[in-house]
Formats: sequence, C-alpha cells, structure tokens
Amino acid sequence: MLTAVAVMIGVGFLAGTLVYGDTARAAFYDDLARAARNVDASVGPDRMPFGDRTSGFAETTRRLGFDDLDKVRAVPGVARADGRMAERLSMLDPQGRLIANFGRAGWAVSVPGDATLSMFDTSSGRLPERDGEIAIDATTAETYGFRVGAPVSVVGPGAAPVGLTLVGTFDLGANKRFAGLSVAALTPGDMRGIAGATGYAEIVATAAPGVGEGELAARVRGSLGGGAHVLDGAALRQAYAVAAAKYVNGFLIVLFAFGLVALAVSVFVIANTFAILVAQRVRELALLRCVGASRRQLFGSVVLEALVVGVVASAGGLLASAAVGWALLVGRDALGHAVRIDRLVVGPSTMVIGLVAGTVATVLAALLPAFTASRVPPMAALAAAPLEAAVPGHRARRLAGAWLLAAVGAAFVAAGTRAPGFLGVPVVFLGAVGLFGAAVAAGPFVIGRLTAWAGWLPTRLFGAPARLAVQGARRNPKRVAATTGALAVGLALMSLFAVLLATTRVQSERELDENFSVDYVVTGGFVAGAQAPAVPSGVLDALRTRPEFAAVAGARSRGGQVSGRRAEVWSMEPGALATVLRPEVMSGSVAAFGPGTAALRGPFAAAVGATVGSTVTLHQRSAGGAELSLRVVALYDDAPTDGEVLVDWSDYAAAFGSAGPDSVLVKAAEGVPAETSRAAVDAAVAQEPRLQVSSQAEWRERLTETLDRQLLVFQALLGMSIVIALTGIANTLALSVLERTRESALLRALGLSRRQLRLTLVLEAVLMSAVGATVGTLLGVLTGAAAAVGLIRQYGHGHPVIPVGQLVLYAALATFAAAFAALPPARRATRTSVSAAMSAE
Repeated sequence: MLTAVAVMIGVGFLAGTLVYGDTARAAFYDDLARAARNVDASVGPDRMPFGDRTSGFAETTRRLGFDDLDKVRAVPGVARADGRMAERLSMLDPQGRLIANFGRAGWAVSVPGDATLSMFDTSSGRLPERDGEIAIDATTAETYGFRVGAPVSVVGPGAAPVGLTLVGTFDLGANKRFAGLSVAALTPGDMRGIAGATGYAEIVATAAPGVGEGELAARVRGSLGGGAHVLDGAALRQAYAVAAAKYVNGFLIVLFAFGLVALAVSVFVIANTFAILVAQRVRELALLRCVGASRRQLFGSVVLEALVVGVVASAGGLLASAAVGWALLVGRDALGHAVRIDRLVVGPSTMVIGLVAGTVATVLAALLPAFTASRVPPMAALAAAPLEAAVPGHRARRLAGAWLLAAVGAAFVAAGTRAPGFLGVPVVFLGAVGLFGAAVAAGPFVIGRLTAWAGWLPTRLFGAPARLAVQGARRNPKRVAATTGALAVGLALMSLFAVLLATTRVQSERELDENFSVDYVVTGGFVAGAQAPAVPSGVLDALRTRPEFAAVAGARSRGGQVSGRRAEVWSMEPGALATVLRPEVMSGSVAAFGPGTAALRGPFAAAVGATVGSTVTLHQRSAGGAELSLRVVALYDDAPTDGEVLVDWSDYAAAFGSAGPDSVLVKAAEGVPAETSRAAVDAAVAQEPRLQVSSQAEWRERLTETLDRQLLVFQALLGMSIVIALTGIANTLALSVLERTRESALLRALGLSRRQLRLTLVLEAVLMSAVGATVGTLLGVLTGAAAAVGLIRQYGHGHPVIPVGQLVLYAALATFAAAFAALPPARRATRTSVSAAMSAE
C-alpha cells in the first residue's frame, strides 16, 4: 500500500502539474486572446504584419467585402463563420466631453452574428438587438459612470452627436487592440449608418470536426485569393497574447519546466520508495532462492509485481490529479482570484504521460534492487550482511556517479544562466535535477557525519534516546540517506520555486512600473493637425496637492528634425527626472542631464547612429532655422511619452519658444486603485471642461490582475510540491520504522522503555529532517537563484530575491511533518510484543 501511495503521489504531482498547466494556459489565452476564442482561421483585408492588426485592425481604410463572408462560409471544412465590422467612433462622456486616449478616438464593433465567435463576453444587460441601441466596454462604463438604460452619445456623420440607449456592457479581456480606448458594440445597421462601415475588418471561422487549423486557413486563403491576409487560430492567439503581454512565451516555457521537474521528482519518489521496499524483502527473496526459485524467476517476480503496482497506482494518480487540479481552481475562486475557467483541461497527452511515467518509473525502480538481490547467494542473504557488501566496487561506482551527476548538473545550471531569456529556465531545472541526483547518490557517504553534527544539541538535551538516534543513523547510512533524500528533493523543489516566484513577482512589478511609467496625461484638448494649447497652471497646482499621486510634472512635446530625421522631441519640467517619471535608462545616465544634452530612445539612436557621448543636432524653429548641438548622455527604453528625443526644458524653449506645459504627466501613488486616482484627476480638472484626460491606469490594472493570476498558478504548483514533499517524508519514514521492527524489539529487550524507544524513533526522524531540510534548501536556493539570474539578465535588472522567512517556514514545516510521520509507526513499534517481533520471519 505504501508503495502504491508513493506511485500515486508521484503520478498525481506530475499529471496535476500538466493538468493545471494546460488549464492555466487556456485561461491565459482566454484573457489575453479572447478575440481569437473558437477561431481556427482569421481573414484580414491586407498583408500588413499581424502585429499591426492586433493594435487596431491594421488601421487601414481597406475592408473585406460583405460578400466575402459568404465565400468563407462556402469553403469546405468551415463549420461556422462570422464577419466583424470595426470602425473608429468617438464617444461622449455624461458631461458631453470627448472620450479619447492620447488623442485617439475609440472603436465601434458590430454585434456578433454567431455567439460562439464573439470577441467579448457580456458583463451586464445584453447586446444591441435593434438600431438605436448600444453596448459599451465595462471599463469605459465604470470609468465614466454609465449605467444600463441611460443615454449614450456618439459622434456620428458630420460630427453631429447621435443619441443611443445603453442596453449592456461587455468584457474584452486584456486586449491590446483596444487598450485604453472606448469600445462600443452596435447593430450592423448602425455600424453602416453611424460608424460608416463599408465592409468587414475581419472574418473569423471555426473548422468542422476533422479539419485542422492550418488546413482550414490554407483552404480559405485559396478561396479568397491574394487580396486577403489569412492566419490560422494558433498564430492568431499567440499574436494576441504576445501583443498584450510580451512574457507570454516565458510563461509557457516556465510551465514546461515545471513539468520537467515534476517528472524528475515523481520518478525519484517512486524509485526511492520501491528500492526501500525491495531492500526490506531481501531475506524473503533469499528464502525463495533456498526453496528452489531461480535467479530469473526471482527477478521476474519482482518486476511483474512492480508492473502491476505501477499500472494500478498510476491510474489512481491520474484521478487524484484531476481532483486536486479542480480543487485548486475552486479554492482560488473562493478566495476572490477567479481565473475565468469553466472547465478543467485534461489532454490525452497528460493521461499517456502519467500512466507511462508512473509505470516505467516503478519498473525501473525495481530493476536494480531485484537484480542485486537475485545475485546475492542465498545463505549470505539469510545472514544479516549488508547488501552492499556482496557487490564489489559499489562504493566507487556510486561516488563516481555522484560526481558525474554533479558536474553535469552544474554545467546545465551555468548554461541556463547564459541562455537567452526564459529559454534558460528549463536548462537550469534540468541542471537542478542533476544536482539533486548527485546529492542523493552521495548521501550514504556523508549522511552519518551530517547527522552527528545535527545531533550535538539533542544528545545534550535528551540523553540516551538521542545518542541511540544518532548512532542508528550512522550505523545504517543507506536507509537514512534514502529517507532524507526524499525530504531533500522536496525541500529543494519548494525552495527553488519560492526563490523563482519571489524574484518573478518583484521583477513583474518593476517591469509594469517601467512599462506604465505614467498613469494619466492631461492635455489642453486634442486638435488634429495643430499644437495642443497649454494646460492652465491652476490645474497643475491642483494635481500636485493631491495625495493620490506619486509624481506630477508638466511636459511639452512637438515634432522636429534631429540629425536630419523626423522625431518627436519632448521635455519635462526641471526636477521631474528625479521622480518615478524618469525613463528606463538602458545605457548612460540621466545624472549628467542638463542644458546642452539629450537622451534618445534606443531604436531612434540606432537609426541615426548615435551612442552615449555622441552629438546630435536639433533644428530650432524659434531661432531662424539654426541648429542646436546636443551631447547624448543616455539611451532609454520605456518612458512616460512616446517621444524619441528628450531635451532639457531650457533647450526645448530655445528650439520651440517659451510657453507653459502642453500636457501634465501624472503617476498614481503605490496602492491607489485606478478608480480612486481617476476620480482625483477628474476633480482637479473639473473646472476646465476643454481639457482631455488620457488614461493608462485602467489598462495597467487589468494587465496587473492578469499577471497576478498567472503567478497564482505557480503558487498553486508550489503548493503541490509541498504536498508531495511532506507525503514523501511520511511515506519513507513509515517504511524506515517498519523495516526496523526486529531492531526496535532488541532495544526493548536490552532495557529501553516504550517512552524512550518512541522518543528515539521520533528524534531520529527529526535529525534526518533537519539534515535533509538544510541540504535541500541550499540546493534549491542555489538553483533558484541561477534561474532567476538568467531571467533578470534578459528581461530586467536587479538581483534574485531570497524569501528567507518563507524558506525557514518550509524547513520548520518539514521538521514538524517528519516528527508527526514517525509517531504512528513508532507507536506501533512500542506496542508490538518483544518476543513476537524478535521471532519475525
């Protein structure tokens, strides 16, 4: 039963990781690529790069004809198809002000003709069913206070406002295509009459059963000819997800790495438990040899037994994995962290991998012990001689194997830290498996000394029982190493993930702060083709007095000529670079920034061939066409504006004339919700209705929530590793105590009381857990930091985060679990009759 439980635990952990990973991947795509849900082929009107299509339906006036939808529906293999109209449409807020974001109007999209191919989910109310009705995205409704049943005005033909009735709201997910913009859903008639739709911006189709995505896309492409851009569903979803969150590939790679580690840990737990079981039965197997069993028969019986146990227990592990995965999802929903999942994804590959891995691991675990036992002479085995004594060269081979595994593991870890980005994570995890294996292989040769060190204090506190516990551990190092090995691997796994998760959380927060370095931009009103008017100084002062904001700075921006190329030149008020509004500097430093200097965005610097220390020239419009020479002191990536050249406030005035700021950059204070900060901005500009407020806060908050949900995926996987580690401890300790029934009886016969025997067994378990926890934590921190370094070097800056308190808690939890796991078998050992135990077998 204990062996079957070990197999179920291993397979359950492996399959649970795969099930939960597949489910989380589906949720990730559902949130970031909702517009591609159920889409097997997507048709666009031109051949522009798809990255442009994700951000705005290619921003082109070209459209697919209305008759193209019928052509797609007629393609063999198309089960369902729908056309999506999409046009720019300005909406007015309840005060009659234009809703725009950074000078961009919102979108109008058509109500889906097929609900299964809708690009959004209804949040409240319903979708429009007749002309004159409108539904808007939930973010816009919440931001501006729209309620179902209220009137909504949009800018129709001739710039005249058109009144519509709000009948519902919808959720677009974290869709980069509409980031920060208002989105309205209209009937097809209103799309033509109000938004001016002349065709479809996109046609999407679902394949019939038995038709692959690639095959369907090829058929649609052949039917429509060269005037359409066709993508299959996989490419569509990947492009959406990457456009919304550039780390989506890393998320999938890390999930794959979790699967690799889960497989390695599962194989180890199964192998360790079965090896203990077979070693415990050496005398029984030798007795069978004595009564006539051949070596081949003995070997075959053990392997067959392992095969049966492996198949049955692996099937049980698969069932347990689905139950655990579902429980994790329900638990997160109950805690308020809903992942928008309505199903558990259990793929055929998960079932095959779980069954094969569990069965093969069990059989492989039995091979070496069965072979060794079958080679021991019957009389030698019936004696109490250690099994290793009959195997010449065993110690040397084991040490050589440990050194080889350590060298290979260290090489993989080192290579993983140099691999590009997330690709290094699986490499580091493979190296971690090698290091774990080396620790287990070398365990019997070092465990005695480590246990003696750990037992120094207990021997002075508990006397004879503690000394017996230390001596017992040193007398049978193989058994102790097998027990502590399970704990060490479990703690190493937990520590590795804890370090990686802590680092990922800090890095993701830093990256979001850098990618969204400004939450709001207040401008003097967007006027196409003209410079925006200055923002009144009273508004700037009012914003600066609000406690909801971490930084507020006036800014100016205008197109100009820099080193002969067109560029957006911008500047912030003196002192703004000392706040959180400063750009993310990639090289150089803004410490030397001042009059006569400039900072360039990286791509623009590459275009003009500038580096830190180079000189660029800025054409001065206000100085009769003269040029201003500027020394480049820094190159930056993310910044509060889209500007490509940052110059000093005085240099900007010299080039374009003195004036007040034409925009105000606002960064909300940490921990302030988006609705609170937005209300503070609106209050500050309430007396200036001509001002326009552009917001990235709501989009940032939505993306933050999405990324936090994905981090919770890894937290749940970490929880599964804790379960397998603690259960592995209990399993191996129970086997260890049961194996020593005769030894315990002998100690009782020599005068040890029941209480002292129980204390001896529990103390030995605590000592083993202390050693295993220390070794495992050190290995986990080492490999986790290596994996974190690889990520940081590629995608961020900083250093690995070591959650010391969390690691100490894990070690304490493991020690407590070890003591608790030793109690039932220890109680059984103390209650067993001494004479009955001595006469066993």
